[in-house]
Amino acid sequence: MQKRILVAFFILFFLCGCTSREKEELDNNAVVSLQESDKAADGEKDVSNEMSMEYPFPKEIEKLEKLDLIAMGLYADEKQSIQNSNQLNSGYFTADEDGNIYFSDYTQNAIYACGAEGANKELVYEGIGAYLHIANGYLYFVDIDTEKKYAGKIVKINLKTKEVVILYEEPCGEITIMQDTLYNNISGMAGMKLDEPDKGFTRLSEIESVFLNSDGRYLFYNMVTGEPSFLFERGYLLAWDTETETNYFVESKMIFPLLAGNWLSYIDLQTNARHVLDIETGADTDLTGYIQRAASDGHKLYWAQQEIGSFQIMQWDGKEIQELLKVEGEADKYGDVFLYLTDDHLYWMLETKFLEEAKWGYYRFSDEKTGSLNGD
Repeated sequence: MQKRILVAFFILFFLCGCTSREKEELDNNAVVSLQESDKAADGEKDVSNEMSMEYPFPKEIEKLEKLDLIAMGLYADEKQSIQNSNQLNSGYFTADEDGNIYFSDYTQNAIYACGAEGANKELVYEGIGAYLHIANGYLYFVDIDTEKKYAGKIVKINLKTKEVVILYEEPCGEITIMQDTLYNNISGMAGMKLDEPDKGFTRLSEIESVFLNSDGRYLFYNMVTGEPSFLFERGYLLAWDTETETNYFVESKMIFPLLAGNWLSYIDLQTNARHVLDIETGADTDLTGYIQRAASDGHKLYWAQQEIGSFQIMQWDGKEIQELLKVEGEADKYGDVFLYLTDDHLYWMLETKFLEEAKWGYYRFSDEKTGSLNGD
């Protein structure tokens, strides 16, 4: 059990936290072949055909019913789309309904709260938190053990009294909140009612999971259960139905899923690039780049193209790719970029030293103003 937990941590925080230069090529032998139709206009393709497998399903999937992705009627509203984006970007950021933002500052080893552009900054927690969520007046997150370099306990903080409550003491991976339930992937899927924390977590599934996303009913994730332990590289996309409490198999080639509006964006292991699937029409667009992290409000998709000393934030509106802005950095600094959205702003965290050094900036959509949250 502990071995599987550590494997999940490694996948989630080391693979997602490494720089692009450190990424290894995926195992081509573990790629599922897709029986594609002819390419459609504008780079789109029909993905309605069945998948052909080059290897047998693991036993955890063999017994699951398959859902038709196009027929599921999926839709994430703007609020859910933004939460899904934050989730895919490891959740070092969130915002409340009053326009205040909360973010983890690596340099100060702290979580801060402030106005949308950094005003009235105050310390919320001494330590780094991932998968930040706000619900019912509390800030929920996973405390990151910066010495051991992996996710630790699950914490909630009363935003009025600043009381800190430990919900789960043992190391865990991701958490997400849907409606009145906090879900985690502690050696499988587990849930805890927000208004019944004393009852703890209830085991829902033994299938281990990473990269949680939701449309409000289905909880999508990549499977990491089984041997070899890196089965998520085969792109097994599953869905937990919160209404029927049932696991379903969805697809076999999709990793790093992002559900936003009518789009399901993902990395396709056939092309090794981020795609955007239009759930209404079935049209699938190849964005041609290996983009682990993306953000979307359901109307546009954003991601970063990195260079030494700078990066560009790109946007796609469903038709064409454009550069939104270029962010200049230090000449000798290179790192991963995490993107976050609110109604009015796009935020980025440039991580130049894993869990130790990162700079935060923002872009205001209304007038293209940019600024910093944690220094020049």
